[in-house]
Amino acid sequence: MKKSLKIILSILSLLIIVGLFFNCKLTDLRPEGYVYPHNIEKAKHLLEEMGKAHQIDKWNDIETYNVIFEDEFYGFLGKRTHSFPEQKMEFSLNYIPKTYNGQLKILNGKEKNTVWGIQSGKTYHFDKNRNIIVKENEDMKFYIPTYQYFIEFPSRIQEATIVDYLGSKMIDGVKSEGIIASWNTIAPQNDLDQYVIWIDAISKRIIKIDYTVRDKYGFVSGVAHYQNYKEYNGIILPSTMPVESNLLKEGYLHKMSIKSFTPNRVSSISLTPLK
Repeated sequence: MKKSLKIILSILSLLIIVGLFFNCKLTDLRPEGYVYPHNIEKAKHLLEEMGKAHQIDKWNDIETYNVIFEDEFYGFLGKRTHSFPEQKMEFSLNYIPKTYNGQLKILNGKEKNTVWGIQSGKTYHFDKNRNIIVKENEDMKFYIPTYQYFIEFPSRIQEATIVDYLGSKMIDGVKSEGIIASWNTIAPQNDLDQYVIWIDAISKRIIKIDYTVRDKYGFVSGVAHYQNYKEYNGIILPSTMPVESNLLKEGYLHKMSIKSFTPNRVSSISLTPLK
């Protein structure tokens, strides 16, 4: 009976997602009434100030880094948005900064000690004898670089080719200023994301990020809150990043957490094993 119910719920969730897919156009993060350009120079200056506040220059001093990372998914939709065996997952993540080369080791649950990696867009894993098996895995192809991008976001978003200022507003009692960022154009694109970054007007640290998820579904968007900042050898990182989604009317879809950050724990060679 339980198995039948699980199958029915899975079918219903799939129908919901398919229905959304065919009835929704690309999510557009531009505010209603917004006309480009508003104040490009102010946006560029604010983006630069945010980078300095997060001390992104410190990324240049490390070859690799390790993060003990947790991701906890909530509720019915949370469970349907990932393929991990448990709702609360803990990982050991190793990355080469400013690239998309990294490895994810599962630290808990049924797949404990499983290691997946990505190098130049190719996913691979290790068998029990530590032999490398190149295998396409769409979930790991999404999650490994996505986790990296959120960790390095204050640095990586500096690469955006087009930005604009959106004005100021109060967020949880804190005056914040917003900028919208993308590549080539501010308008929605099939293969490139839009980001709206809300920055504390005083500290210049990120409060939250609105973002699209073009890699998965064009109609999906999310909001990642950057909370409880901690400094690691000069690098400023949030300890918790609860995530909202436009698929939910209220509450969080999942919550990412950074438990620790260690530079140069492994070599860059070990993170680029594919010839």
